[in-house]
Amino acid sequence: MSGFFGLEIGKRAIFVNQTALSTVGHNMANASTTGYSKQVSNLTAAIPYCTPSLSSSTSVGQLGTGVTISAVERMRDAYVDRQYRYENTSLGYWEATQQSLDKIEVIINEPSTTGLRSVIDQFWKSWEDLAANPENSSTRAVVAQRGEALADTFQHMYQQLIDLKQDLNANVQIAVDEINTLASQIKDLNVQIAAIMTSGQSPNDLEDKRDVLVDQLSKLVNINITDGENNMVNIQIGGRSLVQGAFYNKLDTEEDSDGMHMVVWDDTRVRTGISGGELRAYLDARGKTSLSQEKEPSEYTETVANLLEQLNSLAKSIITRTNQVHSQGYSLNNKTGEPDNTDFFNMPTTTSPDDYLYWARDMAVCTTIVKDPNNIAAAASRTWDDAGKKINFGDGDNALALAGLKQNMNNDLLVFTDGIPLTADADISFDIVRSGYPNTTITISPATYTTTAERAQAIQDAIEAAGLDGFTVTANGQRLVFSSTDTSFTGVNSITVDGVAYGDNTTLKMVGGCTNDDFWRAVAAEVGVKAQEAERNYANQDTLVSQLDNKRQSVSGVSLDEEATDMIKYQHAFNAASRYITVVDEMLQTIVEKMGIAGR
Repeated sequence: MSGFFGLEIGKRAIFVNQTALSTVGHNMANASTTGYSKQVSNLTAAIPYCTPSLSSSTSVGQLGTGVTISAVERMRDAYVDRQYRYENTSLGYWEATQQSLDKIEVIINEPSTTGLRSVIDQFWKSWEDLAANPENSSTRAVVAQRGEALADTFQHMYQQLIDLKQDLNANVQIAVDEINTLASQIKDLNVQIAAIMTSGQSPNDLEDKRDVLVDQLSKLVNINITDGENNMVNIQIGGRSLVQGAFYNKLDTEEDSDGMHMVVWDDTRVRTGISGGELRAYLDARGKTSLSQEKEPSEYTETVANLLEQLNSLAKSIITRTNQVHSQGYSLNNKTGEPDNTDFFNMPTTTSPDDYLYWARDMAVCTTIVKDPNNIAAAASRTWDDAGKKINFGDGDNALALAGLKQNMNNDLLVFTDGIPLTADADISFDIVRSGYPNTTITISPATYTTTAERAQAIQDAIEAAGLDGFTVTANGQRLVFSSTDTSFTGVNSITVDGVAYGDNTTLKMVGGCTNDDFWRAVAAEVGVKAQEAERNYANQDTLVSQLDNKRQSVSGVSLDEEATDMIKYQHAFNAASRYITVVDEMLQTIVEKMGIAGR
């Protein structure tokens, strides 16, 4: 009996150490495999048996029956895994955000000698030069060319931001497709793992593959992971299951009229709650879509959308203020007593210019000025008398006023009203509208004026007589232009000319409280600060994730030195078990061959 158990003990020892050596070899072979977790053979003593005896005093009690392997365990720290994936989501967000802001910094290109600010400075400088040489043809040509260069720069920067927005939008679709692929693979692995668990085996390598996919998913989007039956995992995004055991819910996108993707659930078409990861960074940088499910106000930072709005605001401010001053001047081709009443830059033809979204895209110098720079209204007074003789040649006061726009604070609102006849003998009535104040009715009685500029001055005098300060009224053809340093001023309405009612005005909001130069400096500085913040947060997050990964590797990683030590240990144990079986075999041989020989 004891000989039988002796052989069994030796056999078990050989098989167990052989299996342990196989585990060591598997670890060493996968020491460089991404996501591989060290496996350990858990050796436990086999169930002992009680020895029979005639009395308890002669019983030795329970005798051991050798060794068995209870399991080949995968070394993982679930707590560190959760920490790693949580921080990996933030890492993905800041990495994608930094990449987006790096591209924006290249587009802004400030400070530099080739950026928008430098081009704007050159534009204002050309007006200064023209004020000193108002009749010089080459100087006039430079003004037109600087205007075209400014328009080209605005157009180019606008298109670059649009292209970046399209790239971010494409990244949204790519991220959604990648999430679906990972979710499908995790679901498939769940099925395989559950089947192996049901058969009583340990699917260690499959679990490693699944963990790698979950790590990749955590960088793309915010996920919540819970354990399911038979060692399957369940994954949620925004409170809804992405993977539920052997099933998964697919994500999809819906496009708005501009082709921008909104992330939705494929089955319900309900918007998906994305709060982290690379996907959220793309949405933050790109901005929301125009679809009805989007929140108002936007939950995203709207980085590119805000830059486009700021670029349009700056272009609108430069265009409208330049046109306002230019229209009051006299060109070399103007032989009348009236100002030219012409724009330097093209104005949008829309009836709601303040809502116009393409000031930067459509910015262009008027064709009449491009073709003939003599149409630039540099003079503040007429340059030809009624007899056709030159007067006031050398007058560059209007050009000087245009150059002064560089330092204009832009803290006003411009109101454009089209189609109002400014005949000399017409009476005009309208209301000045200010936020928080009752409307002030202004009435101008008929009088004789030689120019529309005089008529506009009479309107301004009437406004000041009503106790309203800080207003400037100019005339551009049949268009009245009101500007005011009063921030409560919101518009003009109830306009009548000789009792005939005309449509209300349209308000154009300028960049307020600063010069155009200061405004763009602030925009560029804000981008720089955000880029530095993203770079700093990315570096900090990368360090944190690396530390957590090192902590994971200290538990899960394969050390070749440790494996070599275990290999020697199990090899010696295997050799000892083999020697033990030889000894037991010799004992049995002695019993069989030599016992019972006496007396033969």
